[in-house]
Amino acid sequence: MYIFSVLLLLISTIVFTTYGLGGNGGEGNNYTYGTQASTDTLIAREIVTKSKMLLQTTTKTYTLSQAGTAKTITFIQITDLKRMRGATAEITSGGVGSTTVTIKFTSARGAGIKSQVEIWGST
Repeated sequence: MYIFSVLLLLISTIVFTTYGLGGNGGEGNNYTYGTQASTDTLIAREIVTKSKMLLQTTTKTYTLSQAGTAKTITFIQITDLKRMRGATAEITSGGVGSTTVTIKFTSARGAGIKSQVEIWGST
């Protein structure tokens, strides 16, 4: 009976750690950088996804590189499309004031990544 109780406690701990019990209240991890002017044009809009891995965090890097005449980035909006346990985002290079940006997404343990990136700029 004791072994069964310990085993049940261990399984419950793993399940609750993996799938969470509410996390951040469903608010998500949304980020904005810079300001968007009415004259800015949309440079890129992409959804970044990566499947979850059991009991591990997942990472994915998104890099914007522009062909032709590059626009200067003025506004970046990252929207977490998951309701709970969404990924965090960190700009690792470039960004507002630059013509390129690299963003690193990191999921919660046992969760995947699903975020939308919008990048606006001007000439």
